[in-house]
Amino acid sequence: MRKKTPLVPDPGQRVRLRAGRGRWRGRFRAVSYPYTDEAGVVVVRVAEEGEYRDAIREGLRAVGVAWPVKEMEVVWPPEGGEQGGVLRT
Repeated sequence: MRKKTPLVPDPGQRVRLRAGRGRWRGRFRAVSYPYTDEAGVVVVRVAEEGEYRDAIREGLRAVGVAWPVKEMEVVWPPEGGEQGGVLRT
């Protein structure tokens, strides 16, 4: 049996984050490509939707916080779709 390659968000994609007690929090955007942090964990920097939009409007980059890829899911379709789904990482 082959394992699926995990789905990793690209910058600008909407994501949901798994927080304490396994609860999912929504309305975030990936603001970086994946990288490995100093502890060896693959992370992506994410920002709240409002921070992301404000930064784009002002011609800046959202800073966000690093979040483990294994604790996020990509929201699909990325924009404008009426029927959305979730692609879990």
